[in-house]
Amino acid sequence: MKRAIAIILETILFLFVFLAGSLLVAVPAAHLPQWDVSLSGTRYFVLDGLILVVILYLIFLAFGAARHRLRSAVLTSTVAVVLALVLGLAMKFGFATR
Repeated sequence: MKRAIAIILETILFLFVFLAGSLLVAVPAAHLPQWDVSLSGTRYFVLDGLILVVILYLIFLAFGAARHRLRSAVLTSTVAVVLALVLGLAMKFGFATR
């Protein structure tokens, strides 16, 4: 039960970070330098949210390794990241139009 709650809370955190990173495209001063992928003439995907999620995932794994609980940290964080990415991409986080 504890692990399920941890997965749900981490998924919500990863979704929030993915959304925040995807919305950084609206703030030119906070936008990471040209990290986007052109999908068609006017559509593109902003990679900022994905990069922030990967950085947060690595931080969770580092904390798990520091606490000597790497196995449980890898399991819960990986499931949470996969769920957050699936949900975030289904909600079209990161997709933009020029």
